[in-house]
Amino acid sequence: MFHKLKKINHRPAPFEFYTAADLWADEHRSKQMLTYHLNADIDVSSRRGEFIDRSVTWISSQFGVKPGTRVADFGCGPGLYATRLAKLGANVTGIDFSKNSIEYARKVAAGEGLSIQYNHQNYLEFETEERFDLIQMIMCDFCALSPTQRQQMLEKFHRILQPTGAILLDVYSLSAFEQREVL
Repeated sequence: MFHKLKKINHRPAPFEFYTAADLWADEHRSKQMLTYHLNADIDVSSRRGEFIDRSVTWISSQFGVKPGTRVADFGCGPGLYATRLAKLGANVTGIDFSKNSIEYARKVAAGEGLSIQYNHQNYLEFETEERFDLIQMIMCDFCALSPTQRQQMLEKFHRILQPTGAILLDVYSLSAFEQREVL
């Protein structure tokens, strides 16, 4: 199994460098991605709205999210999960590359009277003294990182997680790869 994981994690030459900052900083692409995030009827940049609603219900029940729970949402995009968790009373911190998505998320939070701390920055560089009860990284962001970056994120999570806290990663499994058709 480890051989398979190593093979899966090896990036072909054109993709061996992390270019997410370029993607999210490009004004045109960033606006397009935000449009896809906000389309609740498709699974492209984010999952469908009904799936997100069910996911937040599951997350809150499995991880005990209640008023006062401190949640860090890495790769929060336009705050689709952060907003829903904050409505449950969680103290949410969102971190994302996309200026457009963060600006949108801040407007939604302000309009709904939610106090969510949004950080526009590369989450690989995010540092805080705060400790979280739940750290989440949704929509397979973790899978897009190199093995070195994954290790960096796990070390960061370890530093900022409460001793009794939990980490929720949305990742692809080997069985998901096996179900894909080869083109």
